[in-house]
Amino acid sequence: MRQIRVSLHDRSYTITVTDSYRALPAALERLGLAPHGWVISHRPLLERFGRELLGPLRRAGWSIQTLTVPESESSKSLATAERVLTRLSRQAAMRIPVLFAFGGGVVGDLVGWVAAVLRRGVPYVQLPTTLLAQVDSAIGGKVGVDMPHGKNLIGAFYQPALVWNNVSLLHTLPRRQRRSGLAEVIKYGAIADPALLAFLERHLAACLDLEPRAVRVMVERSCAIKARVVSRDERETRGLRAQLNFGHTVGHALEAASRYRRWTHGEAIAIGMCAAARLGVTVGLCRAADAERLVRVIRAAGLPTRAQGISRSAVMRALRYDKKFIHGRPRWVLPRRIGAVVVTEAVPESIVRRVLAETISDI
Repeated sequence: MRQIRVSLHDRSYTITVTDSYRALPAALERLGLAPHGWVISHRPLLERFGRELLGPLRRAGWSIQTLTVPESESSKSLATAERVLTRLSRQAAMRIPVLFAFGGGVVGDLVGWVAAVLRRGVPYVQLPTTLLAQVDSAIGGKVGVDMPHGKNLIGAFYQPALVWNNVSLLHTLPRRQRRSGLAEVIKYGAIADPALLAFLERHLAACLDLEPRAVRVMVERSCAIKARVVSRDERETRGLRAQLNFGHTVGHALEAASRYRRWTHGEAIAIGMCAAARLGVTVGLCRAADAERLVRVIRAAGLPTRAQGISRSAVMRALRYDKKFIHGRPRWVLPRRIGAVVVTEAVPESIVRRVLAETISDI
């Protein structure tokens, strides 16, 4: 068991990397959480792993109910959030529940936002079940729902009480979901950890096969990087946390322009990282060799490096709705070298359009 601390004064919490839920009740008891709550998840996930999670909690005296949402990005919506809030507000009226987000990034973001607004804030626990959620989305307290024209446009910073990464669940992930999570691990190597990127290059097959040592390296190193950044810049006011958005400017625009149906989040971010690398070279920030190395590892992981069959004009429109579009210009995270990035708005639109023409094959 490895524990990684996110240090945020009275909002501090621990990321636990382990291989079961047996010790979860004791961890919750140490936090002083009242032993009643709701597990919010997808039905197939609960059917497969619900006993493994609910058994230890109920044996420890927890009163737990379950609530399911569809297994789709469309669940990250105001309509689904309203349905969940209605159910919780009616059936948990007399006491404050603990909410458990048991699933991938969609469930984690949705449940975190529901927790932030229900009774002006109730405690919640992240129980991520995908590689992408364990290394990234479950950590840091960015929670929210999507709008049809933009991703995460309605959200909050609301930290969990605990993140519990049970890595034993990852071996059940289909290949596409493994690659999707690997995109975020590649991101961490690209922005902050050259040794991690080199590990991925040397052991890519083991990472995709989710061999135990490879999983531990990917999850623990990625969590440690994000914990360090979030601890120093929780609300993205110092320019540090924005670095975690490497690849996300174009990635989120691709997701929105395709109505969240074409690419997984990791696939869209992979294309976005390639676009950012090309931008970095074009504006003279990054050596072509470093950009090519990044694109190579993304391609070797089986992730897309370019987008096909989508309107570039739709992507440009989606860029304007991105929440990182602050001063009338998109905010780009561009590589300087492997392991270091810069956040800038000083990228002319003409260059953006040229790089998008290289990255997106228009319909």
